[in-house]
Amino acid sequence: MPQPLIELGAAVDAPIMHIAAANGFPPQTYLPMLRAWLDDYRVICLPPRAMWGGQRPPAGYQDWRTLADDLLAGFAAWNLRDVVALGHSLGAVVSLLAAIKQPQRFKALILLDPAMLPPDELERIGMAWQQQTVDKLPMVARAKGRRRFFDSRGEALAHFQTKPLFADWSDEALRLYVEHGLRAGADGLELTWPPEWEAWYFSTVHLKIWETLPKLEGLVPTFILRGETSATFVKEAFENARQALPSAVCREVAGQGHLFPQSAPQTTSQMIQTWLDYFYHSGASPPPK
Repeated sequence: MPQPLIELGAAVDAPIMHIAAANGFPPQTYLPMLRAWLDDYRVICLPPRAMWGGQRPPAGYQDWRTLADDLLAGFAAWNLRDVVALGHSLGAVVSLLAAIKQPQRFKALILLDPAMLPPDELERIGMAWQQQTVDKLPMVARAKGRRRFFDSRGEALAHFQTKPLFADWSDEALRLYVEHGLRAGADGLELTWPPEWEAWYFSTVHLKIWETLPKLEGLVPTFILRGETSATFVKEAFENARQALPSAVCREVAGQGHLFPQSAPQTTSQMIQTWLDYFYHSGASPPPK
């Protein structure tokens, strides 16, 4: 049976736009950004196993290439081709790994603050697996300690409103997070994206991303968008990506951090649309900054 497919809007026979979400975020939180394309694309999401329900993370290390295999299996099962693929953070890396493996499935690739970590950080994660201390990595420990259950959506909203992570989100994006990030469970409402899966994704990054990334060059037209103040896709990594993919168009969202698709959805969609207009209609000159 194919993995779930989430329909986010537009006509069934329209060109396909796929959103691959960041770790821990339901795809509906991207709707304020995606709304710009709902008249022109069939916008969908093939969610990762964290959102399939009834599964636990595998034991041991399996890197994000397994998510790319799942994505490609979903494309095949649902007969999806010529996909305009948007990916954010984890979802961006998964999308690019899938595009390297089967570029014929993709029409364009849009990477939003991809979780391509600097080499020293990747080395620390690899060493943690060797020393069996991966649970002590800060992002892993924080994810495992995340509150899972709530009595009501109102309680959840009040809780999330106090968190710095959501401080600059629009009211609509946070409402969508509360609406779709929680589901009915045996003990009330629980997180749709379980903390143990979030922790597992943080701990199983593709450690050889900087060896893999140059393989994308020339395969699929690519747009890379970084949050100017992002602490995930740092400036050094952004410049490394420019060098690895000289044909890619690379831009920054001024004054925004890692979650700019939720905190600045209109600005983000406008910058993406500028690139799409260039990609579909113009010639050799890159789009304006």
